Amino acid sequence: MMHRNTIALAVLLVALAGYYYFFERGKSDTKPSDRLLNFKPEDAAGVALDFPGRAIVLQRDAQGRWKLAAPLQAPADEQTVASIVSILSTSDIKRTLDKKPSQEDLKNFGLAPPTVKVTITLKSGLTLPILNVGAKTPIGDSTYAQRANDPAVYLTDGSLSFALDRQPEDLRDKSILPLPQEPIARLEINAGGKPLVLTKDEKEQWKMEAPIQAPANSEAVNQYVFGLARLQARSFIDNPSDPRKYGMDKPAVKVTLGGAGGKTLAAIEASKSGNAWFVRRDGETTIFAIDENSYKSLVKQPEDFKAQEKKPEEKNTEEKKAEKK
Repeated sequence: MMHRNTIALAVLLVALAGYYYFFERGKSDTKPSDRLLNFKPEDAAGVALDFPGRAIVLQRDAQGRWKLAAPLQAPADEQTVASIVSILSTSDIKRTLDKKPSQEDLKNFGLAPPTVKVTITLKSGLTLPILNVGAKTPIGDSTYAQRANDPAVYLTDGSLSFALDRQPEDLRDKSILPLPQEPIARLEINAGGKPLVLTKDEKEQWKMEAPIQAPANSEAVNQYVFGLARLQARSFIDNPSDPRKYGMDKPAVKVTLGGAGGKTLAAIEASKSGNAWFVRRDGETTIFAIDENSYKSLVKQPEDFKAQEKKPEEKNTEEKKAEKK
């Protein structure tokens, strides 16, 4: 029994020693409001994440939208990038851990080499000092960090390490068919060579033109259109060597959004290959993998959009209202 108690005490002492080494050594009077990087999120024009053996570069375009510039060029997920920029701009220095760390210390902190080097470029053209981000602390929710112009090692919040742990695909815009800026006046769903065509009349109400001519349920049509905007890619196949592997030589469904005057605003083609489902924007090479439910949501029949006939009592109510007027 005494032997077990000795082992337990030894483990406790090691844990306490570790806590002292990582959290108490080098305590300073750093103010909680001190930031690792001083900039406003709206002033950021570029973010470079340099990982060992790979790099990700994000840039704002002339319209202020974030784009992936490396290792590939593609629209970026605005919300995800905004979150990263926000965390970088608000990461406080919890504590100055070591003002003059040795090379061995830097290795222990995951800073030799760092887990990721972060470079922020501002709209003014100024590039901030590189931020080296290291490992997470073995105890507590903190991350080791070091600025390129400062030898000191700091403790910052553990969320910074989590936010930066990204692959290019994590930062890509996964929306497949953003709604066009111009008003949508026509919807065509072609599945199996049988086009279903709907158009808007002068009162902004949808009507069916093919395969039958009939009033349409405008709410159902609008929900379908908004559903297109919510389609999300699960993964990306860029510049596929053989699109036939994904069923794109004979797509099962084609959806076209049109504007006034018969103008095509956007279109997608969808197919199934084996137990997987894919979508491609018309005229582009990138293929998006989607889930089964998303694929099924694209296929509609005339009855899905047909306006419901009014019940006799509803007709009588409307007639009475008309008579009163």
